[in-house]
Amino acid sequence: MTSPLPPEVSLSALGPRNRIGVGGQGTVYALTEDPRWVYKEYATRLVDDVDVTTLNRFVRLAADAGPDADALLGLAAWPTAVVRKEGVVRGFLMPRVPDRFRVRIQLPRGPDTVLAQVQYLLNNDDYLRGRGLHVDDRMRLELLRDTAEALTLLHRLGVCVGDLSPNNLLFSLDARPRCYFIDCDAMRLDGDSVLAQAETPEWHVPDADAEELATPATDAFKFGLLAVRLFAGDQQTRDPAAAQRRLDRQLVTLAGRSLDPVPDRRPAPEHWLDALERGIRRTPPTAPAASPGPEPPGQGSTRPNAPRRDPVRRNVPRPGVVNPQPAGRGWGLLVAAIAAIAVMAGLISANSDTTSTTPRARSSLPTGVRWDATIVPSYPRVLPTRYPAGVPAAPVLPLPTRFDLEKLLPLARPCLFSDVTVGRGLNRTSARTKAAVAAVGSFLCGINIDSPRLADRSSTQTARAATLADRGPFRGATIIGIRTAASGSPQVNVVFVPSGEGSSSDCWRSRLSLVKDGAGYRVGSLAAPARASCP
Repeated sequence: MTSPLPPEVSLSALGPRNRIGVGGQGTVYALTEDPRWVYKEYATRLVDDVDVTTLNRFVRLAADAGPDADALLGLAAWPTAVVRKEGVVRGFLMPRVPDRFRVRIQLPRGPDTVLAQVQYLLNNDDYLRGRGLHVDDRMRLELLRDTAEALTLLHRLGVCVGDLSPNNLLFSLDARPRCYFIDCDAMRLDGDSVLAQAETPEWHVPDADAEELATPATDAFKFGLLAVRLFAGDQQTRDPAAAQRRLDRQLVTLAGRSLDPVPDRRPAPEHWLDALERGIRRTPPTAPAASPGPEPPGQGSTRPNAPRRDPVRRNVPRPGVVNPQPAGRGWGLLVAAIAAIAVMAGLISANSDTTSTTPRARSSLPTGVRWDATIVPSYPRVLPTRYPAGVPAAPVLPLPTRFDLEKLLPLARPCLFSDVTVGRGLNRTSARTKAAVAAVGSFLCGINIDSPRLADRSSTQTARAATLADRGPFRGATIIGIRTAASGSPQVNVVFVPSGEGSSSDCWRSRLSLVKDGAGYRVGSLAAPARASCP
């Protein structure tokens, strides 16, 4: 295999390329000098949203997966190299889709060769005949079996597909029907995503707001949905009974269980395998009927045990490797210095009047500010007692140290001595990033003092915030991705780093949706917290 470090390729070293596809996230180019690889370039609006650390981990998985690495590259257009331009991550390399996952069909504009998206198969027999596709129940069962095997491998590697839909899944109908996943950077690896998770319309889980996205349970749900719609010949049905004319009783039962609204009750795709094998043995192939269009090339007798063809081997071109360019942090130091002076001044004022018993309001404490002990000014421990003639001496007032501050104001520690940082690859100086840092800092303070500040105070949101607070206190948070939601407000992917050691100190991740609050933003709602790798 290759070096354990993920390759980072310079865009200029890829050579000439031709555009072969455009999607919602970016553009795909074929490399003229090496047609085995294609380059996906993220749209400009998404460049700052990319979680570069997670994308590097995707690349590393193909190199470090051991015996499963070749299988992974054989069933998915998996990221194999990060591509940078002037130090900024712009996209990645992946294998070109093998020709066996393309199909020639009759379209209204005439015959054409297209990617064999599973969406073509989720239609009735008349539609399939009109497109020149011969698909019998044996092929459907074999395609389901291969998809179940692929999902089982992915889950074993810590990968969840998430947006499992007929747009992101391809099929082949040669020797043994196979599946092939595309848009793999939309998947989730060990709880982390390159970009914010999304769902294809009509392929969403029952309650996307209450259920975490891209988990083995959501994959199980959508696999059951695929089985129902594949045998019902219907793009939208969610009723397992719609498939019972062609699907045997045990598989219909499995589909019904997979569509259960309670995630824990859904059978994993691997639990379908025995029933699918029995169904395949009981279902003979049928000869293709006469159709107005040509039969897909490579169509032959079905051989259930035919091996998957050799996958594309990992052999990334040898352009120059570039190093990331860290962004400056000068503005953060300036803010910290000003905050330190303000805190000290406030404490002196508080010491000068001890007659009031009314506690100082929490809102008077600055929140979300980075505290760096290296920039705290050096003050004497006591004020001077000698003054010019005529000036009365002031009483000795010891100035509080950092440790005195923690004793005097227990709430200061979680608010002043926690840190919000910005992950590599994001524009730290943009107004959007600065606003996100302030909002996350305020939210982090609230979480640490068990008083989360949310615009949405629904029971679901309150429970999620409480779940996150229970995992704290957090010594810091890292913003690893920022995107603009359809509403125009930012959504921030944040990893929270707890204090302490041991299993309780594992990092937790959530997506915070921000809402306008005066001149800035505050956290409106958050996605269900999930355990994540620490940045």
